[in-house]
Amino acid sequence: MSLFLVTLFSFLAATSLIIMIVMLGMAVQTSPQARIRKRLLAVGSNPYATRAEVQSLLKGTIYSQIPWLDGFLRQFNISRAVDLLLERANIDFSVSVFLLFSVFSGVIVFFVVTLFSQPLVVGLVAGAIAAFVPYLYVKYLCVKRLRRFLEQMPDSLDMISQGLQAGLGLTQALVYTAKEMPDPIGTEFSVFMEEINLGLPLPEAMKNFQEKIPLQEVSLLSTAMLVQREIGGSLADLLHKLGEVIRERFRIERQLKTLTAQNRLSAYVVCSMPPLLTAFMFATGPDMMNQMIGDPLGRMMLIGAVIFEIVGIIVFRKLIRIRF
Repeated sequence: MSLFLVTLFSFLAATSLIIMIVMLGMAVQTSPQARIRKRLLAVGSNPYATRAEVQSLLKGTIYSQIPWLDGFLRQFNISRAVDLLLERANIDFSVSVFLLFSVFSGVIVFFVVTLFSQPLVVGLVAGAIAAFVPYLYVKYLCVKRLRRFLEQMPDSLDMISQGLQAGLGLTQALVYTAKEMPDPIGTEFSVFMEEINLGLPLPEAMKNFQEKIPLQEVSLLSTAMLVQREIGGSLADLLHKLGEVIRERFRIERQLKTLTAQNRLSAYVVCSMPPLLTAFMFATGPDMMNQMIGDPLGRMMLIGAVIFEIVGIIVFRKLIRIRF
């Protein structure tokens, strides 16, 4: 293949990857409007639907606008997992578009790697890694958003508690909190209230809320609301105490990070030394490293070093990461 075609195909592949990365970044939402609009479009697609059918639409989701593809994706549990991940990350992508995005990324990278006369195995490995990168990015956004939700939760619980003490009903206090709080807690409360307004029962709406926000504090909030709905009680005091518990948890977490800062820094230094030393040796003695890679025993030693490096990182992570 001529140099011109190789350059052209490489440019087109790089441009496609950049466009997809930009699209994925633009799909991150900061308001509840897009998700509420998506729900309303699903309900409005059948204006003569019964109450039971509307509730069924609210409980479920559409994986693709193409009927046969939607039916095909519903056969796999991974479709539901991907849909929940996109909901938690607040990304306005359907499951079919996201999967197409991932497959297309892997195909582009595989094509570029094989274009430069690399072995087929290398191309397959690089393509598989590239196809998995969008999932890792969405997972990162999901974890980051859940953390931000938990940080906003004490203030939102205090706001609901003060609204209840001022004489507002629970629904009015939740609506006020949804309007006043930013994303993510304002977005999730807005979607939660919209589902209730469209006729979804409170237990089902709370179940959806817990699926999208898998936090212990949300489970406690859900239990408190359902118990108060059934037998009554002072919900304002309970929400205020829950907010204080979350704040105390953050205080203990910051204290633990301070006490383990030296150990975490030592782990980072130890884990970063082998790759940095390898890069230094490739830069200063490329002939020696090439001879090592060319020798079967040298390749086995490098593979063993990579395996031990990964095991060491996992062990360090388990030792310095404290869950409570």
